Amino acid sequence: MKNLRLLLIGAFLVQTVMAQNLYPVLKKKKWGYMNQEGTMLIDFKYDLAQNFQNGYASVALGNMPCLINKSEKRVIDTGLYQYIGTFSEGLVSVMDYKFKRYYLDANGRVVLTLPKEIYDARSFNNGLARVGKKIDIVQNKFGFDISNLGYQFAFMKKDGTYATDFIFDDADDMDNGLARFLQGTKFGLIDSNGTIVLPAEYQFISSFNEELAVVNKMGKFGFINRKGEMVIEATYTYAKEFNEGLAAVEVEGKFGFINTSGTLVIPALYDDIRPFSEGRAAVFYQGKWAFIDPKGNYIYQPYFEQAGYFNEGLCPVQLKGKWGAIDKQGRIVVPFEFENIGIFEDGIAEVIFKSINLYVNSRGQILPR
Repeated sequence: MKNLRLLLIGAFLVQTVMAQNLYPVLKKKKWGYMNQEGTMLIDFKYDLAQNFQNGYASVALGNMPCLINKSEKRVIDTGLYQYIGTFSEGLVSVMDYKFKRYYLDANGRVVLTLPKEIYDARSFNNGLARVGKKIDIVQNKFGFDISNLGYQFAFMKKDGTYATDFIFDDADDMDNGLARFLQGTKFGLIDSNGTIVLPAEYQFISSFNEELAVVNKMGKFGFINRKGEMVIEATYTYAKEFNEGLAAVEVEGKFGFINTSGTLVIPALYDDIRPFSEGRAAVFYQGKWAFIDPKGNYIYQPYFEQAGYFNEGLCPVQLKGKWGAIDKQGRIVVPFEFENIGIFEDGIAEVIFKSINLYVNSRGQILPR
């Protein structure tokens, strides 16, 4: 019974470690990982440490990469590959020391061996991965054919077949079933079936937020839906993505907010604007940052030198050259003593303190402890 109890306790501890988020921390040129409470769970031993994604992280020992899980088991050992990508959808892209590309599974086994002409292979998202190959671009100058090295991109399925030909000059990873691609200097959209939803006709396409994306057409900004249809005409000097049903637009050199019908509901009075988040948006007015509600009413008057946006009830703000964070009542939760501070996620935010990269929690305590 005693041995069974120890086995159960051991299994519980492994499950607890695996469930926790881990965050990379640098100390004396070595990286380790802490948990959300600031307790170091993986010691300072790595020359490089990436964020954990889907339970795995790429790290380096002796400047050679390996892939570990949250219990620090090496899924891919050092010395096998010179590059290890981000683990996603059960696969990870790697490159050996002969510049050959593969996809490996969670046990480190080779699932796909890519053709030798493939020089770049990204993570799988929505069942597709962007891959690139080198090509010769031949141009005739002064009566001579001059060959230059170029690149073309396609999307690959998990079985190694291609969803598209190599017809893109660049492309993003798939995100919720869509990806931007570049042909020449114009952007278009492709879906996870490999179907071009929108031909390359825009100078810019943003990521989709609340089912809409910002586009730039002939120097003017508007909004399209996920079918590629223009839903708010491109009439604005500049525009930002929708958040909480409102999007910042520039009108005659000033910023205001429109709703999803394209109606200007908060007048264009401001020199700059942050997106709405948790019912508040930071606006830059007369040289200071303030916060307004969705009706355009001031919550806090212009006061701060810089401001981010609210997440988990906290917002980074700058005062007298130092960063801290306030809560939704305007109370100072994180003191103004940092050179920089990020957005709060999982109760912590990255900070720079005395030129050192650390973390701070929602009580203003510096982590790791």
